Amino acid sequence: MMTKLKNLLSKSKWGKYILVGGFTFFLIKGLVWLIVFLIAGFSLINLGS
Repeated sequence: MMTKLKNLLSKSKWGKYILVGGFTFFLIKGLVWLIVFLIAGFSLINLGS
């Protein structure tokens, strides 16, 4: 089932857009959460001192 889906997505033009778009979406989402946690962490450190 999964290999059929991967083959279908990688062969069609729209499938490639969906794969690249999904990867980009999760990459940006991960970077945003990383920045949020860094800012929260630094603000906690600054409040403690």
